Amino acid sequence: MFQYKIFSIKKEQKESLEQLGTKEKFWFKDESVNNLFKVGRDNTGEDWVEVVVADICSLLGLPHAKYSFAVYESLQGTITTSFVPDGGRLVHGNELLAKAYKTLDIEYEENTFYKVRNYNIRIIHAILSHAEFNPAFNIIKYDEFDTAFDMFVGYIVLDCLISNQDRHHENWGLIVLGQMLFLAPTFDHASGLGSKEHDIKKSKRLSGSDPRVTMKHFVERARTPFYDKGKILTTYEAVEACAKLNPKFTLYWLKKIDNIDLDKIQEIFGKIPSTLISSISIEFAIEMIKENKNRLLVIKRKLESE
Repeated sequence: MFQYKIFSIKKEQKESLEQLGTKEKFWFKDESVNNLFKVGRDNTGEDWVEVVVADICSLLGLPHAKYSFAVYESLQGTITTSFVPDGGRLVHGNELLAKAYKTLDIEYEENTFYKVRNYNIRIIHAILSHAEFNPAFNIIKYDEFDTAFDMFVGYIVLDCLISNQDRHHENWGLIVLGQMLFLAPTFDHASGLGSKEHDIKKSKRLSGSDPRVTMKHFVERARTPFYDKGKILTTYEAVEACAKLNPKFTLYWLKKIDNIDLDKIQEIFGKIPSTLISSISIEFAIEMIKENKNRLLVIKRKLESE
């Protein structure tokens, strides 16, 4: 079976350091194209998660950052090509939220990633439903969408599918390109699919030997950075919130989840070099996707019955 390639970055290609986030990273050019190299943290599956989720996004039809495995000197990581077109700029969610709250004379904690009580899906819905904001750069491909929030719902559904708990306000945004404004592709999914869970714990959850340590329990407690009425939302509750605000496109994305081919998910994992992922991590991630898919279909059935 075809395997993902591991690209090698030359020392002379290294350019500017990237300041956003907590991981070591730097920009480099390859054939005049800007790429970002991120170093994966030790004892995690952050690298393979990024690559796998990018392919899952393709299956779902979600615009996404593209990721590949890479190595720089002795450092293992991933590279992603800049999704900001030449002449464009990325405006992160925290900047958009700070401006929106300023009109309400409310101060927003834009420099804090987590425990920001004003970070809620309702205000994001209000912002991304603005008529000027396109759902994606390729607006012809997504001409059935009315607003950028229609697309953003897909990002929230994806987060629940992979138990991604890191959709903080710098992990989404708008791209400004001349007079055009559009939702940035989804990016930075490294916390999903149990990437930070130790293989011993994964085995225990899969075995079902302890009813308190199961896959069901693991995914049910996956939390987002979103708040609602002073309470942090789980990834499942975030989808429910979207269903209330935008039932049409929540159902649209849940139908995509229903149609996802689990054999194709298995094929994606089969392309990862065995040196980069354990067999138990593959089993754990696939079971997580199955469990979350079943949970999401409960919301789908509720929407279809209304």
